[in-house]
Amino acid sequence: MFDFFSFGHIAMGIVVFSLLSLISTLRNLVDPNNFIVQKLHWIWFFIGTIIFGIFWEIVENTLVLSWGLKYQDRADSIVNGIFDVILVGIGGLICYAFAFLLYEKVKKCEFPWFYLFNSLSFILFFMIYLTLKF
Repeated sequence: MFDFFSFGHIAMGIVVFSLLSLISTLRNLVDPNNFIVQKLHWIWFFIGTIIFGIFWEIVENTLVLSWGLKYQDRADSIVNGIFDVILVGIGGLICYAFAFLLYEKVKKCEFPWFYLFNSLSFILFFMIYLTLKF
């Protein structure tokens, strides 16, 4: 179920959610007088993160495997693939939770703090992944 790539999948979820959330941030930067953050956006970004995780598992276990670029040249088991998608979702959920706290509870639209938190979270999980890999 879990391997040293698990932390890399969490890091991937953080990156994907952050990139998807840029859609909302850039739109609001264009029109700063109408800076709104809707809960519905965050839900769609989270769903998009899950969809990307599923897409990545399919690509990883078909194309990447057939090209000989997959670690140990073996496909993931079904259980490992499902948990990889769940871990990508957990990465997205970390970002979603911070967005909820920042934008809904604190009521501040401080998007630099949001992206700083996401960047630091990514670095943390990526460093754990690298430490376990080597």
